[in-house]
Amino acid sequence: MSTTREYEGQTAVITGAARGIGLGIAHRLAEEGARVLIADINAESGHAAVQTLRTIGLKADFLPADLSAPGGATAMIATAAQLAGSVNVLVNNARAGRRVDLLEETEQNWDLALGVGLKSAFFASQAIIQLMAARGGCRIVNIASVAAVQATSKSPSYHAAKAGLLQLTKYLAVTGGPCQARVNAILPGLIVQEEHRARFDGEGNAHYRALAARYQPLGEVGTERDVAEAVLYLCSSRARYVSGTCLALDGAGTAQEPFDLLLRQSTSSSN
Repeated sequence: MSTTREYEGQTAVITGAARGIGLGIAHRLAEEGARVLIADINAESGHAAVQTLRTIGLKADFLPADLSAPGGATAMIATAAQLAGSVNVLVNNARAGRRVDLLEETEQNWDLALGVGLKSAFFASQAIIQLMAARGGCRIVNIASVAAVQATSKSPSYHAAKAGLLQLTKYLAVTGGPCQARVNAILPGLIVQEEHRARFDGEGNAHYRALAARYQPLGEVGTERDVAEAVLYLCSSRARYVSGTCLALDGAGTAQEPFDLLLRQSTSSSN
């Protein structure tokens, strides 16, 4: 933990923060002195996450948020402002919807995925930019995915939502700049969350681990902590001139040419 605690006296809203990557981001921001508002639709998990952070002396509160409801994102920021007075950092991490195949996608699932994963990110950002325009501005980080720039066989709605976040990031950075809003996005690659660590490291998963390591030029998968550290940097004074960027956090996975990767894997397997 840093001794500088740059985020002391600041408030951060992290959506979808009751578990996983969102909770990891909330934990690190709180370690650096921020008061974190854990925004989630799941009250039971949200309160449990808050209690976990408070037990170790960190400042956290639960912020109920139904981002699929009309006006839900705007209401979330309004409630956060009532609780804290100002909101310095917003991390749009929440997502929803089932990961399905092309022919299994439905309008209901599409609307849910785009509503929570993209629409709510815009309206939460709009609300915080307006709130903080006369108070020194704000920092926003959108948690996208490498699925925004690479297609997999699953979930067209998820791909569309994450790809939309990239262009939304650029739009908000340009239009929010005069209000001193810095807006960036992170594209996580293969991230093994703590709740999945035991399964990933399991005895029967050796083949998948080997494939994952070969796919990443750095030879290892990412963690929640990696995503959280990127958020800390992008929202810090060290990144004061960084806005409108989309940071791939994937161990150079998306930087490589796919056919060359297959050739190297084939050569490795034949040796």
